Amino acid sequence: MAEPKWLHNMNSDEYLREDFEAKGKSRYTVEGIDKNDPDWLDKAAKKVHAAEGDDYVKLDSGLLTVNQLNWMLRNTIGEMTFVDDNNQFLWYNRPVDPNAKMKAKRTPDQVGDNMGAVHPDVRDVIPNAKKVVHALREKQDGHDDVYMPVPTGNLKQLVLHYYKRVEDDNGNYAGIYEWVQDLYPLVKYFCETTGQKLVVDDDATTGATYRRNSDPDAVSGASTKVEKVEKTKKTEEPDTTTGASQH
Repeated sequence: MAEPKWLHNMNSDEYLREDFEAKGKSRYTVEGIDKNDPDWLDKAAKKVHAAEGDDYVKLDSGLLTVNQLNWMLRNTIGEMTFVDDNNQFLWYNRPVDPNAKMKAKRTPDQVGDNMGAVHPDVRDVIPNAKKVVHALREKQDGHDDVYMPVPTGNLKQLVLHYYKRVEDDNGNYAGIYEWVQDLYPLVKYFCETTGQKLVVDDDATTGATYRRNSDPDAVSGASTKVEKVEKTKKTEEPDTTTGASQH
């Protein structure tokens, strides 16, 4: 994945100290159960008498049953995961289709695992994961999120990994929320309805840009004149390879 420059320059002596075996203890850690037990979810839920099924959950801006939360999250666009401040993987939105091909595959037996068990120990996977976790834990350079485009060389596959620092009501680090999505279907719809298109631009510093569609029959009826769309923020510029935005 293409990481932001500010993340690339981090001190490895600092982020490699991240404990991916989750030996510590979070405020909400369920103790007495092996974190890497494939049945961790059922055992932990039983131990804490967790709400389930049609039990109601009062949220800060709503009242839903556990079933309603599950249905909503499983049908939300993109793949989502949550890791707590002790680097324990606690949740993901399991696809409705059990045969669905995930971009960042997770399985029910992984819930409860420490981060070291979730990530394959190959190449720089774990060091890079530690870098992201540590950067958000420490709010490195004031950043509370990380955008990671996945270079594919294909403008019809714009995969983005987005990591967001999660804080409690007092602003303390509580974990990381990850969202993974192929943005192409959204970009395709946007282009079709606005008369624009995403093209490789050799003169652009980012390598890709939006242009007006030269087809006079385009849905929006846009002009045949080719022109770049004004970019108002650096953070909205497409990535050099995928066209996904980055910070």
